[in-house]
Amino acid sequence: MSEKPVLQVRDLTVTFPAEGGGLTALQGVSFDLNEQEFVCVLGPSGSGKSTLLRVLAGLLRPTSGEVHFARNGYGEKPRIGLVFQQANLMPWRSVLQNITLPLELKNVPAAQARTQAREWIELIGLQGFENSWPTELSGGMAQRVAIARALIQDPDLLLLDEPFGSLDALTRERMGDELLRLWQARRKTVLMVTHSISEALLLSDRVLVLTPRPGRVSLDLPVNLPRPREEEMRYTCEFGELARQVRQAIGEL
Repeated sequence: MSEKPVLQVRDLTVTFPAEGGGLTALQGVSFDLNEQEFVCVLGPSGSGKSTLLRVLAGLLRPTSGEVHFARNGYGEKPRIGLVFQQANLMPWRSVLQNITLPLELKNVPAAQARTQAREWIELIGLQGFENSWPTELSGGMAQRVAIARALIQDPDLLLLDEPFGSLDALTRERMGDELLRLWQARRKTVLMVTHSISEALLLSDRVLVLTPRPGRVSLDLPVNLPRPREEEMRYTCEFGELARQVRQAIGEL
């Protein structure tokens, strides 16, 4: 992991108009995200986690503060991939066609786009499903397609908004393993929102904890667990101590 910052967030505040004043979702949020770093964001419901991702994705303008990307020099527009809780695949497009969509929008030649998509299909383990429709896929398979669709454009930053939240517990664990495998293979810079402390600690290099609304960073915790990580690591004393610190910051202790 590089110590070169890809993203710098400084004193970020987001206030939504509301009767009797405004509703402040985030207040004074500051942090850096380094190249190839995997960071998870935790916090109670309503702490502004999804709002933060919407600001970073350029879908929402902050009320105040700065979001600063560095890509081959400052000022160049970054490539950002975004994956939501629902896969949001286009039902009229096959698996292959869903994955090629970002390249089509950039006018990449069709043959080149299909070649790259097939490479991602192999990487996510869906060989043989290239021509399947989204309705023929399980929830976990659909999310793998959504992640491949986000990664095929080689993003500078991958944003994941509770991508496994709609899956059952066993599928969620398997998808966490799949995401970890993909990240270790391609080493993209990732910021992921999750409600699972265990999932955050297994995946990330750092955990950011937000306070109840308005969301502020109450903990920026390095996860100094060795990689590659396996499921058994959840049951170690080191893992348990990190989980205790996160729970305390969230207010669960």
